[in-house]
Amino acid sequence: MAQKILIATDGSEPAMDAARYAFQIAGKTGLGLTGLRVVDLDRYASEWEAVRDTVAVELEEHARRILGELEAEAGKHGLKVDPQIRHGDSSREIIRFAQEDPDVALIVLGATGRRRLGRQLIGSTAERVVRQVGRDLPCPVVVVPSASGTPGARLDLG
Repeated sequence: MAQKILIATDGSEPAMDAARYAFQIAGKTGLGLTGLRVVDLDRYASEWEAVRDTVAVELEEHARRILGELEAEAGKHGLKVDPQIRHGDSSREIIRFAQEDPDVALIVLGATGRRRLGRQLIGSTAERVVRQVGRDLPCPVVVVPSASGTPGARLDLG
């Protein structure tokens, strides 16, 4: 079994910046890549049971589009990404995925994502994942600043 980098993505620009950083690491180390999109149906449709099925279909399609974009971007770097979709709370599912897959050697995610509020330094999902390092999380986590939102962000591993 080959070790791999788990790229947690929500499709935002900070998440794509994190993915590009993961591509650099993979290119230098030979680690494989898995892209993970977590679909949190309860967050979007828990109160509207009448539209739950429609929302579920839309969220699944959106997740596939996000992962397709990730695969296309990886292809530009000569890399392949194994796309995965999980359902539930983002941070819990990212942690669970890493716990269940012994080949995950590193988790990479953006500092902020779609739910970011103002200019917070780290998003809630990233913060909850990082808090589990050394407890429930068996691998390191890299939280990548956004190139567009962080002036002077140093994302090139050259």
